[in-house]
Amino acid sequence: MKVVTYLINLDGSDQRLASATEQLQQANWDFTRFPAYDGRGKSLSEFKDYDDVEAQRILGRSLINSELGCYLSHYGCAEKFLETDADYLVVLEDDIQVLPEFKEKMDALFTYLDQHKELDWYVLNMAAKKKKLTKDIVQLSDFTLWHAYYFPIRGVGLVWSRKGAEAFVRSGKTIQLPVDVFFQSWLSKNGKGLGVWQPFVQPAGLDSDILGTVATQGIKRKALENRSASHGLKKQKRMWRDRFYAVKHLIS
Repeated sequence: MKVVTYLINLDGSDQRLASATEQLQQANWDFTRFPAYDGRGKSLSEFKDYDDVEAQRILGRSLINSELGCYLSHYGCAEKFLETDADYLVVLEDDIQVLPEFKEKMDALFTYLDQHKELDWYVLNMAAKKKKLTKDIVQLSDFTLWHAYYFPIRGVGLVWSRKGAEAFVRSGKTIQLPVDVFFQSWLSKNGKGLGVWQPFVQPAGLDSDILGTVATQGIKRKALENRSASHGLKKQKRMWRDRFYAVKHLIS
């Protein structure tokens, strides 16, 4: 069994890299830095795989360039992973707080996953804020592994199977949603998401480097996103649709 870990980090985000590096070294967990795609300052037309018409239809707004950069960073991690001979991929964003006994829990998790290949899964979320529409699989050490039918929105810590990465690279090339929203919708529909409770990592709450000078100028994200009047309705429609799929998988 071989596991690779990529830490997504923007060039110049040295404080975040130093913090994540210190935590992962203390946890005795090896990783490789993955240079994040920097979307700041780019026009939407420069993102050749972005479908603004679909984004407007689904979200009621265009994506902002930083969201596109984040999506491409996660997509790039999956592509790079598939070029290796590794069995599993761990993707961490650099805004992480590594929680106690990280390595012990990860080792127990991968031992179980590798011994139970009958589990048909794509992505595991290590940073769930709560359990919602889930089904427990097994208690391991002091955490529970479960089917995450309504996939948690946090993308700060993910584990990929090769099958999942292959499906993402194949079906997720065209960008229509922020990457965390895409994962929730995609995995709620196909039922191939997993989660752990309690979480292994959580957001550290650092100031955003992705938004760059926008945050320091006091421009609110909502204004930056230029949401349409229908944005709220479209969001509720999307969330109820995802919950519908999750309930179908839960009761099947």
